Amino acid sequence: MAFSRRSKTPLPTPEQSRRQADVVQSAWHHFGEPGPVIAFLNSRHEGLEGQPLRLAIESDLGLERVQAWLQQHSLKA
Repeated sequence: MAFSRRSKTPLPTPEQSRRQADVVQSAWHHFGEPGPVIAFLNSRHEGLEGQPLRLAIESDLGLERVQAWLQQHSLKA
């Protein structure tokens, strides 16, 4: 069995992991289906001026912006 070298990409910090889990949970609650959740989180969003998943992982402020957008555009309204 061959072993490969470790990725040079650093592992996420505990805070980044927490924010990622929070934004995925918020998106899931908003959309309710995996396809739209994945598309929303991984595509550039003009209203947020960036990719929601990256914005949320970068900072608490980014996470709050994405969650606020999801609340304002709730499909359950």
